[in-house]
Amino acid sequence: MTSLQDYLSDKFKNQDIKAIHERLFELSSLFEISQILNSSLQLNSVLNNILLIPMGRLMISKGIILLREGKHFKPKLWKGIPSEVKNTQLDNFLIPDTIHKQPDKKSKKYKSFNEFLSQYQLALAVPIKSKDDLIGCVLYGNKLSKLPFSEDELDFLASLANLSSTAVENALKVDEIQNINQQLDERIQQLKTLFDIAQGLSATLDGDKIIKLMTYAFMGQMLVNRYAIVIKTLQGIQKLDCKGIPQEPLEIIISDQSNLYNLKSAIHLSKNSNYREYERLWKMGVRVIIPMRHQNKSLGYILLGEKINKQTYTDTDLEFLTTLVSQAVISMENARLFQETLEKQRIEQELRVAESIQKKLLPTDIISYQGYDIWGQNISSKEVGGDYFDIIPVSQNRFAFTIADVSGKGVPAALIMANLQAGLRTIITENITLDKVVGKLNNLIYQNTEPDKYVTLFLGILDNQSHQFFYVNAGHNPPLLLTKDNNLRLLEDGGIILGMIPDYNYVVGNFYFDKNDILLCYTDGVNEALNIEEEEFGEKKIKDILIKNRNLFTRDISNKLIQSIGEFTKGIPQYDDITVLMVKRI
Repeated sequence: MTSLQDYLSDKFKNQDIKAIHERLFELSSLFEISQILNSSLQLNSVLNNILLIPMGRLMISKGIILLREGKHFKPKLWKGIPSEVKNTQLDNFLIPDTIHKQPDKKSKKYKSFNEFLSQYQLALAVPIKSKDDLIGCVLYGNKLSKLPFSEDELDFLASLANLSSTAVENALKVDEIQNINQQLDERIQQLKTLFDIAQGLSATLDGDKIIKLMTYAFMGQMLVNRYAIVIKTLQGIQKLDCKGIPQEPLEIIISDQSNLYNLKSAIHLSKNSNYREYERLWKMGVRVIIPMRHQNKSLGYILLGEKINKQTYTDTDLEFLTTLVSQAVISMENARLFQETLEKQRIEQELRVAESIQKKLLPTDIISYQGYDIWGQNISSKEVGGDYFDIIPVSQNRFAFTIADVSGKGVPAALIMANLQAGLRTIITENITLDKVVGKLNNLIYQNTEPDKYVTLFLGILDNQSHQFFYVNAGHNPPLLLTKDNNLRLLEDGGIILGMIPDYNYVVGNFYFDKNDILLCYTDGVNEALNIEEEEFGEKKIKDILIKNRNLFTRDISNKLIQSIGEFTKGIPQYDDITVLMVKRI
């Protein structure tokens, strides 16, 4: 008997010691978890520890954490659950504030919540409370062992939730502060952008440049790649600058409306509107309208599409856009008044400078080479042109010829072209490869012009003994090579336009100049010439004329081409320079 009593006494004593050890281990684990939770103020890190530690310790199959946002609870972190759960939103009163097991058939209060647990096969909900205020809830799936949660495990999960509440609350506050800081940073960035743009606007009286500054702000600050700018001219015609928004129906909507005319502040558009024009604009992709007004007069409208990141426009965004447009409108009005006042003086100044510059830019006599028929011709749209062509002897058997187009018009374009010509004639005599020549020209333009100025250029070197032709196309209209068997080839090898990126590496292309082959180089004033229907002359007409008249001399082919352009654009003033350069092996 004594032996049995001793045995039972030792057994229960060992069980008590085991329970104490398990309890101490649990407390030690909670202490370590508490240290881990409080070691970070990043919300994602805290939530990861809250969810993953018990899932790993108790071998739980899946889990999700809900946090309160206003009057609702939304999923913030989940494991083993389909990502579609992120679109779920639960009302505050549906979340239990005590440990909740699924299924709970005693109360109908949490019917919707139980349906949510069943939908994602979740077995247990542990609330996260701070001062009796429910701030979140951790939902767990079944254990991999299929065994139910023991009381000790429920105590462990409840204790973990209590320990984590402070960490979650602190992390939420930090997250809120970070969001506020981010909003402040965005606000500061917008103010800085407005300041930079204001400086740019005040530094220019060019209406097109002002519009470009606005579009850069839309695309860069608002992350928009679809927009339309509608400006009313003195003649009452709308000038449209569209990207991603169809122009023709837009002209109809803008020209025949009253609601837009009376619009005085920026507005959001919605699918359902009381105005037919707004509904049509929505279907065309417009999401925001900013009126352009000056002295209570409507000068035009800015139409913006959806942001690239799909985020909605905030009130701060609309305030930024309204301020930006107001500044731009003032600058545009100043530019208009200034241009009206100084137009006569500007023309007279350009005329005085034009003659001396233009004579130096273009060759007066076309050099002839044995075995080749060469012709170049330029017709300026104004007194000073931005197009340029040249024929330069390189050695006894090699000569270079080039065609180029400077962005913009007038004296500034002519000065840049003069700089290009001087640089080219100096560099081409150096004993370097063609790609290096163009690379040096690129750096020259980059260093000596403003960021909005650039040059397209085609430069080729022909050996009239080997008949090998090497070329670099720096963003220019691809010249046409018509072979003796009437095949057409576009000469596109090269790289980007000059003046955009320094130290750019260009690629050299080449071909064999066979007998009766014809090379036609031209500027965009040829293919982009418009008729009265605002249709472009186009590359097809150029090709057809070249093929049809291939047996003529290059001078006669050029005249045929220019004559066709004149007939096509009859009744429309020439708006751009026309330059043609041709080489034919005879």
